[in-house]
Amino acid sequence: MTKEFEIGDTVRLISGGPLMTVNEYNEEKDLVDCIWFNIDENVCTSTFKGAVVMPDDDDFDIDDFDFDDEDDDDDDDDDDEEWDEETEEEKEK
Repeated sequence: MTKEFEIGDTVRLISGGPLMTVNEYNEEKDLVDCIWFNIDENVCTSTFKGAVVMPDDDDFDIDDFDFDDEDDDDDDDDDDEEWDEETEEEKEK
């Protein structure tokens, strides 16, 4: 089954990975040329067989996330204290 891709579509590898943008699609050879930014914000490009790429259908909306949840911050502080205690114990050994 051959998928159809258009320039500008957002896709991901079926196995996961970063969000990529279709830069070119060769329907005859079923090759999808993609462009994306890596973790260091460098531009990357590669060409994939259409069978290993899937459209990214996630309806991501930044407003769905609550970044001001104070309860989560308190829990993180407790974890830091536990980590500090473990580190001190390791140093004493």
